[in-house]
Amino acid sequence: MTQNNFDKSIVLEEAKDHIAAIQNAIEQESKSVELSAEKLKRSSGGYDDATRDKILAHFAVREDQLHQLAPSPYFVRCDVLTENGEAKPYYFAKFPFMEQSIFSWMSPAARLRFSDIGQTSYQLQDGTVRTGELKRKDQFMIVSGKIVFMTSESDVYGRTLVYQEKLSQKKGGFMLPEIVERMERAQDDVIRALAQGSFLIAGPAGSGKTTLAFHRIAYLLQSPDTASKFSSKNVIVFVQDEGTKAYFSKLLPDLGIHDVFVTTFGEWAMERLSIKDASFVRRPNGVDDAIDAYEHRKCIALRSHVLLEKSAGKSKDLFKTLEHIYSSVFLEQDLARFKQQARDRELDRFDLTLLLQLEREAKGLFEKLEEYLIQKKNFVVTRKTRSVPLIYSLIVVDEAQNYLPEQVTLLRTCVSNDTQAMLYVGDLGQQVLLGTMRKWSHAGEDFASGQKVQLEKVYRNTKAILSYIASLGFEVSVPEGLREGISVTDEVCSSTQEELERIREVIETKDTQTQVGILSPSADYLDVFREVFRERTNVHVLTIHESQGVEFDEVYLVGVPSDYLVETQAISDEFAEERLRIKRDLIYVALTRAMEHVSILGRKRLFEIFTSKH
Repeated sequence: MTQNNFDKSIVLEEAKDHIAAIQNAIEQESKSVELSAEKLKRSSGGYDDATRDKILAHFAVREDQLHQLAPSPYFVRCDVLTENGEAKPYYFAKFPFMEQSIFSWMSPAARLRFSDIGQTSYQLQDGTVRTGELKRKDQFMIVSGKIVFMTSESDVYGRTLVYQEKLSQKKGGFMLPEIVERMERAQDDVIRALAQGSFLIAGPAGSGKTTLAFHRIAYLLQSPDTASKFSSKNVIVFVQDEGTKAYFSKLLPDLGIHDVFVTTFGEWAMERLSIKDASFVRRPNGVDDAIDAYEHRKCIALRSHVLLEKSAGKSKDLFKTLEHIYSSVFLEQDLARFKQQARDRELDRFDLTLLLQLEREAKGLFEKLEEYLIQKKNFVVTRKTRSVPLIYSLIVVDEAQNYLPEQVTLLRTCVSNDTQAMLYVGDLGQQVLLGTMRKWSHAGEDFASGQKVQLEKVYRNTKAILSYIASLGFEVSVPEGLREGISVTDEVCSSTQEELERIREVIETKDTQTQVGILSPSADYLDVFREVFRERTNVHVLTIHESQGVEFDEVYLVGVPSDYLVETQAISDEFAEERLRIKRDLIYVALTRAMEHVSILGRKRLFEIFTSKH
């Protein structure tokens, strides 16, 4: 086929026929796997229970993979003339289906999809290099078995758009995007980077940091190159809150990863300390002056006492232990607040970090209980438990910029010496909590070349949104080719009721697929908005702190006070600077949650709040 006789309709129909055939083959394979599993369940001999369970688990994983593969069987086709002269098509997908020449995106051959037409090569696990000539490359987006986007290029015709349905940017769900199908070579390099040691994925909001990190987890656990070093049962992922935990717990199985423990630092710390009669509290910073001052003095206490001094006042009552540690820095109002905290049985990130430090000082290593079996002389098997060191082959820390350096230091004591694999995801320009890391060295990390990546390309926001953010004084790059988008609305409203009516009027015109975020620094300010929109499942009323890490089609920012950036407390310059930085970063986080449009409503235009002299 030459450029002159290239017929898009023929190429498209051939692709449709092939997809239909593959879907039929997947259906048949699914039935075969299901039958094999049922047959094994009914059989009474041949395997012991442990072996039978292992085989059934393999069947279950394969059924899940085929189920996910059916709606989108592949996303790239590469026709290669191999070194021995054989013409061979390779297809690449989320999961393999080798009977139909469909390879996983994690396979060595998957590097072909980043090659240009012409001579190409890729390296096998054993170091063998395969060479050949890439004759044709087709790229697809297939949804529910239907081609919605297709391009084709070959050695006789250039890259040609074969078909494109009108694509919508609407999310249709409260989630982060998946990038496997639109991954670039640089992102693939990050995913396949050296498994040993710490690794940092940094970048601005909307650059795909978190999603890229989760594909790296999938690669480390499933790739033949690395799977022997990592097991899902000793990988742990730390996220910010319960909402993110629920989302990530769903995402990993979609990538073929099961049994990975997703948790929050608070939940993990409570388990380590065997605390069952208290709850974790996460206070927002940059909103309430008194809360910020309280946590600032807790942070001073955390960093101004050696462990021996801390342990000197250790009591069986953990709140008395903490009160002893804080007593040297607390003011009268702080002590009153802490006593109320003790009555409420609440622990925050400073409290738990201090208690974990004391625990580690006392025991040397964090431990977990492990079950084991012992056979007695009468052949009776008894199940027992014992304490063993708590060691993970991989520790993932999402939104790492919101961790105290002391928290990260504690987590690093739990990583295996064999892998030393810490994976950090974050942006030091999005810090919204007091006392968090300003430099990675504060947590003992020094990322060598090849152990970190700084993402620059923003996938989420429009040019209009990024340009507005830049006008407020933030350092953001506006990539060329970014879609223009709708201008940011920054308007004055005389009351909360007027803000509410304006938002309601616009939302009434939107379909339920449009995901809307109504954000504010203050939780109290949002009470009336929660009440009005409680029946709208596509409207999410959140504080800015709660919204970090998620995205919406449209964002409404409300409740930013006219004196938002004016410091009214008599505090140290250092503390004032940190509070100002957090307040600014909160606004950056809010504005970058939007994919399509931002509307800001308040008593004073946000642009004036940021650009007027304070």
